[in-house]
Amino acid sequence: MHMARKSLHALFIIFLLILFCLRSPEVLSQAGSRAQSAATASTREERVRVFDQVWRAIYDNYFDRRFRGVDWRLQREVFRPQAEASRNSAELYRVLRQMIGKLGDAHTRIYAPEDGFDRYRPSGTTVGVVVRRIEGKPVVTWVDPGSEAARQGIRPGFTVSRVDGMPVDKALERIRDEIIESSTQTALELQTYDKLFHGQRDTPVSVTFLDNEERLRPVTLIRRFTEFQRRVIVKKLPHKIGYIEITGFGPEIEKDFEAAMQEAQGTRGLILDLRSNGGGFVTTVAQIASYFFPEDTNLGEFITRQGRSTPRQTQKSRINYREPLVVLVSARSASGSEIFAAAMQERKRAVIIGANPTTCGCLLGVSRTLRLFDGGKLNVSDTDYRTAMGRRIEGSGVRPDLQLETRIADLLASRDRTLELAADQLGRAIAFGSRKSGIEFKLNVPNVGLRSSMRNSSASQSRR
Repeated sequence: MHMARKSLHALFIIFLLILFCLRSPEVLSQAGSRAQSAATASTREERVRVFDQVWRAIYDNYFDRRFRGVDWRLQREVFRPQAEASRNSAELYRVLRQMIGKLGDAHTRIYAPEDGFDRYRPSGTTVGVVVRRIEGKPVVTWVDPGSEAARQGIRPGFTVSRVDGMPVDKALERIRDEIIESSTQTALELQTYDKLFHGQRDTPVSVTFLDNEERLRPVTLIRRFTEFQRRVIVKKLPHKIGYIEITGFGPEIEKDFEAAMQEAQGTRGLILDLRSNGGGFVTTVAQIASYFFPEDTNLGEFITRQGRSTPRQTQKSRINYREPLVVLVSARSASGSEIFAAAMQERKRAVIIGANPTTCGCLLGVSRTLRLFDGGKLNVSDTDYRTAMGRRIEGSGVRPDLQLETRIADLLASRDRTLELAADQLGRAIAFGSRKSGIEFKLNVPNVGLRSSMRNSSASQSRR
């Protein structure tokens, strides 16, 4: 009897399983649809939550109560529905970048979780090639000697023709449409060219170059992840002229710079190269400037939206360099580099020589990086900057005392005419002092392989 009951129970379970299986496609489909719908709603909810977090952080903290003339409440109405309609993180961050782009501010930036942004350790993907607009063309200005591009014969001076099959002008136009605006046209152009080969790490990009004889050179390059280290590079030039390049301002370079300044003792003039310096930490800027002033010197102030001021100044240093100084800048010189160049120019402590009509014009303060709900990060410009003489650099940049633009022929010949001009100016100061202006003079400096000035520097554009 007991065995019969067990058999009937087993048959009943089998019957139920058969019945479920007969209906399972419909049942499972409905269940799957409900689960998928719930997951989609949850993901959409998270994306809207991130959007609201970004909009509110800018609304509460931006340095300008008028948001540079942008109706920030209106931007929420325009872009929030687009964020809700976004299907994934990539689309959401595209919407966020477009909204932030309305501010026209190179310092207020957002980074997706996969970007892995760390202001203390600048990093990103690179193909080992830097492109800038030279004589109206997208021209290679630097090639990493260890890159696939170098191994395939790509050289500075080559022109980019196509990227992943798309004409380069069209590719640049698409990038500009996403960035929308920046601090200056110079900054917008820099950000656009920096994204020309942008993509996920370890993925290929097809690029067609035109060489110096206008021949097509199609190559495939790989986007490699790398950390862009801030460095101090020292070179010895003839005629007792010193040369120091700083690729970014950060605590990790301060000891190296002190060693470089010790080495510079005994030189009769010094060239400080900031052409590839995108900025960094203002505390480091102040420390480095301290080597060039015998007494505490005002470097300007950062001002909050409430009007609170944080002045910055040098401090007395045990090493004080008193010989003639030339500072090299370019469109790439931004933020901390502009603080330094402006201070040297206003105090008439150095001659500023530029490879472009102005520096970036990107000088606002970012006191901290906000971590977003999804792991992304946001920098908000929360302070404005004025020089010691009350000059505002954001939106205008620093105009060099002397300017000599790079030419394609210079790149092909590995010639650095800006450096040559700097050496010439120092030679005049050394030889003739204040009487140099009306005297013909030329100091020839041989090619010493100084190609680093054309390099890309992704040093953080945050302030502290």
